[in-house]
Amino acid sequence: MIVIQILQVIRPAAGGMLTHLGLLLAGLNRAGHEITVACPIDEKMMQCIRDAGISRVLPLDTGDELRPWLDPLVVWRFSRFLHRHPFAIVHAHGAKAGLITRLALNYGSKLDYPVVVSYHNEILPASRHPQKRRLRRLMEKRLINDTSHFIAVSPGIKDELIQDIGCPEERVSFIPNGISLEDLDQVSRGVEVREKTRSTWGWPQHTDVFVVGTACRLTREKGIDILLQAAFQAVQVEPSLRFVIIGDGPLAEGFKEDARARGLCDYLHFLGFCDNAWNLFPAFDAFVLASRTEGWPLSIMEAMALGLPVIATTVGGIPEMVDSGKTGILVEPEDVNELSKALVRLATDRPLADKLGEAAAIRAREHFDANTMIAKVEAVYQQLLHGGPIRSRGEEGVTDNCPNTAREAGGDGGNG
Repeated sequence: MIVIQILQVIRPAAGGMLTHLGLLLAGLNRAGHEITVACPIDEKMMQCIRDAGISRVLPLDTGDELRPWLDPLVVWRFSRFLHRHPFAIVHAHGAKAGLITRLALNYGSKLDYPVVVSYHNEILPASRHPQKRRLRRLMEKRLINDTSHFIAVSPGIKDELIQDIGCPEERVSFIPNGISLEDLDQVSRGVEVREKTRSTWGWPQHTDVFVVGTACRLTREKGIDILLQAAFQAVQVEPSLRFVIIGDGPLAEGFKEDARARGLCDYLHFLGFCDNAWNLFPAFDAFVLASRTEGWPLSIMEAMALGLPVIATTVGGIPEMVDSGKTGILVEPEDVNELSKALVRLATDRPLADKLGEAAAIRAREHFDANTMIAKVEAVYQQLLHGGPIRSRGEEGVTDNCPNTAREAGGDGGNG
C-alpha cells in the first residue's frame, strides 16, 4: 500500500460532522497514511483528533462565516505554511475550510496540489438570505477550477454542486457518511439498562409511556422549535408521549423557555450535550429529527442501527436514508400538524413502531458502515494521485496535538 501524506483542513465542527471526521481520520490513520490536521483549536475538536490517533495538528482559525477583516490574514499565513510543507493531497471539510484552502493555494505563486472539498450541508439553502446565497454561489463558481474533486454527503448536495454551482459531473462524488457499527454493537440494550435510564428521567419502565428522542445541535436549522410545537399538539391527543432532547447550541435557553411556556416540563427533558449520545438511544421508543436543512445526519443512522423507527423531514439526504412507511415516517419540513400526527401514530400503534424499527436496523447494517465511506474517500485520493509522485513534506511549523498552543499557520503567532 502506498502511504499518502494528507492535510485535512477542518472548519469549526460539532455533532454529527465532528463524529464523521473522527471516523474518517481514524480510518485513514489505521490504513497507514500520514495525516496532518489544520483546524480551529477547541476542546471537542482536539479530543476527536486525539481519539483518532492523530498527533500532527496545525492551529488554523478558519471560522465559519466570512470575515473580511480577518480571513485575508488567515489565508496569507496558511499559504506560507503550504509553500514550505508540501502534501500529496489537501482535503477541506466544509465550504469555509474549502474557501480558505483554495485561496491559500492560489496566494502568490500558485501551488498545484490535488484539492478535495467535502460538503456536509446544503450549499444554497432556502433559509439563507438571498444576498448571501448569491455571494456563496459566485464564490463556489469561481473556485471550481481550483478544485480537483468534490465530495457530497447526500444526493441533494451532489445535485446542487452540478446543477446550481456548475461543477463537472465527473468531478463530483456522492459519498455518504458512515457510522461505526462496532461501537454501536457495544451499546448496552438490556431491559435493566432501559429501566434505569428511564427512571433517571422520572419515567419508570412500568409506566405506560412512549419515549421519543432526538440528538442534534440546538440551532434553527434542526427545527427544535417545530418539534416543540408538534409535541405540544401530540400530548393533547396521546398523553403517553414523552420527549428527550440531547444536545446543546446557541438557541438552547430559548427552546427551554418555549417548552416551559407550553407546559411541556412533565413531558420533556433537555439533557444538554452528551458524549456518545447513542448510549441513551436504547431507552427511546422512536427517534425524531425535525430539521429544516440537512446533509446526511449521523444521528439517524445511529438510531436506525439500534432498531429505532425514525420520524424525520424530507430534507437533504434523509429521504435516501429513511424509507417512509418501511423504516420510519417522513414529513415535510416545518409541517407541525403532520409531525404531530406521526408522533401520535407511532405512540398509539406500537406493533407498527416495532416493525419499522426492526426494518431500520436491517437497513442500517446493510448500508451505513463507516468502513465503506473510508474506502470510497481513499479511492478518490488514489484516483487523483494515479501516475503521479507522492510528495514528502517537512517537519517545521506543525505543532504536537496540544490544545493550548497559540501558533498559527506558518508559526507567525496571533489569534488568526
